[in-house]
Amino acid sequence: MVFCSKCGEKVGETTNFCPKCGARTRKATEAGVVPPKEELKEAFSKMGEEIEKAFSIAAKEIKEAFKTARDEIREAISPEPIACSYCKEKNVAGSQFCYKCGKKLE
Repeated sequence: MVFCSKCGEKVGETTNFCPKCGARTRKATEAGVVPPKEELKEAFSKMGEEIEKAFSIAAKEIKEAFKTARDEIREAISPEPIACSYCKEKNVAGSQFCYKCGKKLE
């Protein structure tokens, strides 16, 4: 007859876990049977790694989306500069006269 090493309860020779305390028996240890809580730990660990990968990808995509939005907003707010027809210098949008040569901008 076999007894549980943790609580002393009588267990069958083919039993993997003690029915009283849930401890893994010697047979289960030799057979490589993993307790359910160990399987859960491993599953959560793998799930954590997958979530970390997903967040990393999402962070990169969000960063790129913000960059694109920022660039589009900047482009929309700042109109194109005005080129002087005389000296070809670029002037700030809304200027009436060229800051370099003083000619009236068209």
